[in-house]
Amino acid sequence: MTAGTGPDPTRTITLDAHVHTDASYDCSTAPERVVDAALAAGLDAVAITDHDAVDGAARAVAAAAGTDLLVVPGVEVSTAEGHLLALGVDRAPAPDRSFAETVETVRSAGGVAVVPHPFQVSRHGVRRAAMADCELDGVETLNAVAVTGYGNRRARTFAASEGYPTVGGSDAHRPGLIGRAFTSVTLPEGVGWTTMTAADVLAGIRAGDATAQGTVTTPVEFAKTYAWHARDTAATAVGSARAATATGRSAAGSHPAVGAGAVLGSALLLGSRVGRLGRAPRRIAGRVR
Repeated sequence: MTAGTGPDPTRTITLDAHVHTDASYDCSTAPERVVDAALAAGLDAVAITDHDAVDGAARAVAAAAGTDLLVVPGVEVSTAEGHLLALGVDRAPAPDRSFAETVETVRSAGGVAVVPHPFQVSRHGVRRAAMADCELDGVETLNAVAVTGYGNRRARTFAASEGYPTVGGSDAHRPGLIGRAFTSVTLPEGVGWTTMTAADVLAGIRAGDATAQGTVTTPVEFAKTYAWHARDTAATAVGSARAATATGRSAAGSHPAVGAGAVLGSALLLGSRVGRLGRAPRRIAGRVR
């Protein structure tokens, strides 16, 4: 790239590196709907990172076949010290192992290890001490669900101090948030957005050619995520109860609905402190499909 010319639009792509499907316990969005939403948002690629599961990623890969969207399979692994995004893996690493051991497992399997929402303990963020002796491939410095922005600022400071590539992800648990935060990735020489593979995208992140972009959600949008899930899980519970009544079986085990009203109330209070932010750009400048 010639100095001062800006990114090459044929090699620079947009990736939402942190998206959930109904394979996650806290999301009710089908992978097929995720693909549709990612295409509508103008993304070039999306990483499916369900909690300790790869089923949703496999379904999303199948749903995206023949479209302009590349699906990067991944997992959000629950380690003993917090969450880890494992990008480019088709098998879920065992949960509850140490963070350092899980990072090594992911990288040994050819995947990219990215720490999501670090330091945010209430969201299973990893503390600095757990990352001290790890060779991470990137840090999620823009998580769209970090409503106040404080967590993202801490993540940016950490990434800058350690020299890690920055990654952006929506952490979407409903379709409307997909693409809100994303990663601009420059692909390796000789690779364009029309020919890229998941391996090419991972190579760009490993090389440090990745930058987090986008915005965070508003408090009301944050609350809607839980209201969305509450509605769908409540519908599932009702369906299970009806089926149990019809068959005479117990409906025990149905998913409880989330207390969306309480979440919404808290979010509205928080909204007095957080302003509305604009949406992320929908395409790389200069891109012609």
